[in-house]
Amino acid sequence: MRVTDKRKSIMKNLTLRNITKACHGEYRGLENLLDKEVAGVTIDSRKVEKDYLFIAIDGERVNAHKFIPDTIEKGAMCVISHEDLGETDFPYILVESTGQALLDTAKLYRDSFDIKVVGITGSVGKTSTKEMIASVLSQKYCVHKTLGNFNNEWGLPITIFEMNEKHQVAVLEMGVNHFGEMRRLSSVASPDICVITNIG
Repeated sequence: MRVTDKRKSIMKNLTLRNITKACHGEYRGLENLLDKEVAGVTIDSRKVEKDYLFIAIDGERVNAHKFIPDTIEKGAMCVISHEDLGETDFPYILVESTGQALLDTAKLYRDSFDIKVVGITGSVGKTSTKEMIASVLSQKYCVHKTLGNFNNEWGLPITIFEMNEKHQVAVLEMGVNHFGEMRRLSSVASPDICVITNIG
């Protein structure tokens, strides 16, 4: 049984122009790159490869923007930043919130697929339910599923970025810890079927 497939060399519909528009950002860089598609999207500077998009999301103790030079050296095509980087020799998209830009970019990518999505949420049992549903569906379809518990406002987009055109069904886990979070996650995943496990 095969559940996941290797991603394509470019990401469908994720041009710098489309990303900038989706994020309501300001593109700063060479105009001839605007219609080029990125090869991948990551928030982990260690995983950047050639032509990737790096979204600099600050953690509680780490300013991700300090890793931007490393990502450019690794061949990143573009960076999304909430800090004004001034005049640079690499392209970047300036946004108000890189966290929101991550969600907006993931929604842009998800909407480019004609794929059935099963969304799973609840207090307990999400991961086991996800595994069971994915196992059953994989008997007939090429299934993409959430790896581990990548189910929050950072993990869900990363899971979506791993989808490719071979996938026929996606089984996505969505964890909720804060008021309004489910609305944000569901707007990104756009599930066709929703499964709610035990709540309480």
